[in-house]
Amino acid sequence: MDDNIEISPGAADTASQSSSKQVRLGTVAAVGFDDFPAREWLACYRRLGCTTVQAYRNQAGSVSLQEMKDYIEAGEMPCDSLHGVFGEQYDPSSPDEAARRFAVDTYKAEGELALSLGGPLVVVHCSTIRRGGVSDDERSRRVEQLGKSIGELGEYGRGLGVKYAFENLPAYHVVGADIGELASILRDVDAPNTGMCFDTGHALLVGDPAEAIGKADGRVIYVHFSDNSGQTDDHLMPTYGAMDADSVAAALRRSSYRGTLMLEVFHTVEKLKRLIDEGCAERLGRILAIANGKT
Repeated sequence: MDDNIEISPGAADTASQSSSKQVRLGTVAAVGFDDFPAREWLACYRRLGCTTVQAYRNQAGSVSLQEMKDYIEAGEMPCDSLHGVFGEQYDPSSPDEAARRFAVDTYKAEGELALSLGGPLVVVHCSTIRRGGVSDDERSRRVEQLGKSIGELGEYGRGLGVKYAFENLPAYHVVGADIGELASILRDVDAPNTGMCFDTGHALLVGDPAEAIGKADGRVIYVHFSDNSGQTDDHLMPTYGAMDADSVAAALRRSSYRGTLMLEVFHTVEKLKRLIDEGCAERLGRILAIANGKT
C-alpha cells in the first residue's frame, strides 16, 4: 500500500487497491514467544510464499523495540504493520471516557511504534469481551464511543502517516462482530487513514466470510487470513478448516482488495514443515491466484 495515501472511508484507498497492485501473502511475526523462533519459523513462511510480516509481540512479557526489529530482520521480510495491544484496558469503545481516552492515547503510541518498525498500519480491536452481553443502552453508548475513537485516531494517523485498521471480532466482543455495522460506523465517521482489518477466522465464527466481505462496503484495508472449525478461533492454516478459502479469495477480488493476506497462524515449526511437505504452498498459491484474478 502507498503509505502517503489517505484512506477515505468512501472508498477503501483506491490507489492501493488499483489493478496495478497484487494481493500478497504475509505472516504474523510473533515476537517474545518461545514456540516461534524467528529464523526457523519465519523461514517456513517464506517457503509458503510470504513476503511481508505483521509485528505481534507477547503482551505477557516485556518486549523491546530492538527485540522486535531483530526478530523481523531475522525473518528477512519487511514489516507492513503492527497488531496493536488489546485487552480490557485498551478498549476504544469503553463507556468510561477516561478509559476510552487511555485506549486512544495507547494506540497513538502504537502508531509511532509501527513507523519505527517500518509498517505504518496498526490493527485495533474495536471493543472488549463481554460474554454475557451488555444492555442496549450500554451497547449504544459503546458504538458512539468507538466512533469517537475512530475519528480521533484517523486525524492523528493523517498527521503521523499511519493507518488504523479496526478488526471485526468474535461475537463475545461487545462491538465488532457485525461486519455491516462496523462498516457503517467507519462510513458515518468518515475519518481519514482508517478502515477495516477483515479477519476471516472471526467472520467464520459468526457466518459466511465471503458474504461478509460484501457487507464490508469496500472498507477493508488489511486481512487476517486464518481458518477454524467454525466453533472456536483455532487459527488454522487456510484450506485446512471449515472456511471456503476459494470463495473468500474470489470475494476479495470482487471487492478490489489488493493488499496483504496475513497468515495469522501459530503452528509450530515442525507442523509448518509437515504442511510444506504436503503441498501447502501450492494450496496457498491457488488462493493468491484467485485473489489476483489469475484463475
